[in-house]
Amino acid sequence: MCGITGVWNRTGRPANEAWLKQMMDRLAHRGPDDRGMWIDGAIGLGHLRLSIIDPSPHARQPFATADNEGVLVYNGEVYNYPELRRQLEDEGVCFLSASDSEVVLYALHRWGPATAVPRFNGMFAFAYFDRREPALWLARDRLGIKPLYVASCEDRILFASELKALLAYPGIDSRPNLAALQAQLIARRLENTLTPIEGIEALEPGAWWKLTPRSVEKVSYFDVLHQLDVGRLIEARRSDARPVVARLESALLESVRIHLASDAPLATLCSGGVDSGLVTACVTRQRPGTRAYVANVVANVAGDVFEGPRARRVTQHLGVELHQVDVNREDLLRLWPVATWFADQPNYTASELPMLAIARACRTDGVKVLLSGEGADELFGGYRRHEETYNMWRAQRTRWWRWRRRRHELSRLRLRPFYGMLTWPPATSRSIAYSVDAASHVRGLALFDKLQGVEPLEDRAFLAHCIDDLCGHLRSLLRRNDRMGMAASIEVRVPFLENRLIDLAMHLPRIAKYRNGHGKWLLKSVASKYLPRDVVYAPKLGFHVPYDAFATAVGLLQDGAARDLFQWSAGTTRGVMQLVQPDSFAAFQLLSLELWARLFLRGESYDALGETLVRLAASRAPA
Repeated sequence: MCGITGVWNRTGRPANEAWLKQMMDRLAHRGPDDRGMWIDGAIGLGHLRLSIIDPSPHARQPFATADNEGVLVYNGEVYNYPELRRQLEDEGVCFLSASDSEVVLYALHRWGPATAVPRFNGMFAFAYFDRREPALWLARDRLGIKPLYVASCEDRILFASELKALLAYPGIDSRPNLAALQAQLIARRLENTLTPIEGIEALEPGAWWKLTPRSVEKVSYFDVLHQLDVGRLIEARRSDARPVVARLESALLESVRIHLASDAPLATLCSGGVDSGLVTACVTRQRPGTRAYVANVVANVAGDVFEGPRARRVTQHLGVELHQVDVNREDLLRLWPVATWFADQPNYTASELPMLAIARACRTDGVKVLLSGEGADELFGGYRRHEETYNMWRAQRTRWWRWRRRRHELSRLRLRPFYGMLTWPPATSRSIAYSVDAASHVRGLALFDKLQGVEPLEDRAFLAHCIDDLCGHLRSLLRRNDRMGMAASIEVRVPFLENRLIDLAMHLPRIAKYRNGHGKWLLKSVASKYLPRDVVYAPKLGFHVPYDAFATAVGLLQDGAARDLFQWSAGTTRGVMQLVQPDSFAAFQLLSLELWARLFLRGESYDALGETLVRLAASRAPA
């Protein structure tokens, strides 16, 4: 895990070493162990290293081929690198290190990025400069576990692991993208290439770009919609799902095995739920003595807790040492601006704050790698909204049979199978929702249409919703893991998002995911072999944070950055404060935008903002 950045002056003007260093300094938290820079005329590449696999100097980056014709800066882990290395050695490549970075470099250099990238199994973002063309290649992993941002400034192309690094380059302005910020407030996430800053875009997951002095080619090498094989799904529906349990268990154990590759201390995140608990169980089976971490959010002074007791239930069953990180309301307020700064955008949920607390605790304890359970809900149908989608469509279908309606009338509902369809958006605001979140609605419709032939219709809607969350909601979770982990120089790995597991889960029928009122049926069948039954079949609780703690800070909006951003009058600002005060979740989202604007547009300190939040909360506390 590392931070990468670079600039290419495509007209041939020499790259500025001092400006490249400024960008690198903004990424120091991503790679505290080493840093390297490579400049050759118009191209400059920077790398900040977090040493995990082969910490020796032989694995330093930027990494150049023996003939100096190819240079790489790379962030992440490609877990099938031993297999790729053997193939390259058979072709005559002599390696100088034991790192996956060198394997990635020679795979790109010998096979070409268009051939090599789809063969990578892992999480990655990289920049590879091929001097033979010349061409700069940028790429991200299939689901976007690792980030990469790109900006154009006059004749320059700049890239970095985090948006804030690009803002350190002279000529890149911090002009807020109001459309993106408003879309995030309404849709609670940013889709596709949108970022909060104009002129900066995120490279799409599963994509590579090829930049030459005169052209930019953008290719999607992995797209869930195109990778979905409906024929396999239909055939799987006709088969008994039970034999797949053994396949899933074997695939998960293998994924965990390759995710354990590390020359640095490693631990797991264990919230007490089935996903993180199963990952912890698989880790313990293969690497006994591995510790687990949980954030225990204290709701009030009486000591009510949430995650801690559930995690202890799991770890005691597995015989795993649990490190509990207690987080109180004051901690949450101090962590809030810090999390906003490292997130590069307003937080739309508060789960980033306990995640940051865990990462800091791990860093203090010397841990560098955490394994987490993200991705299981999206792959195996674990959210309550998936169940609601299924039940709503089933009810509509049975009514259709009763009322003898024509089939095409039911199919009109296909525009509303996602995003809390039972209550939102209401008919009067649906056009607004489509306009601010158009990409997700269009994708949902495309998925529903792609699944033509999957019967009954409730199965079709259920599967479309699961896959849509894989493209949408999951990206927010992955961004949280990367940014909050790397804020404390911690690499977070997600074994459920290994290539073979993704393919297996995408082609499971509904009955393997939702059966007899239980989501993640197949995964829970595996988990039952490792975890207590009451843990496996407990209702999904989600990560709870007391949002009322944040509503005490609404005074921050008075004369704030959001007022300037949206050009509110003093009266409008007071009205907005009154509107959001009773709704703690809405207050959190709007105040997150306020914090982001103060940090990125006004240049305020996150430590000072944290103390301001604590002071505001204290002033509103009951006597």
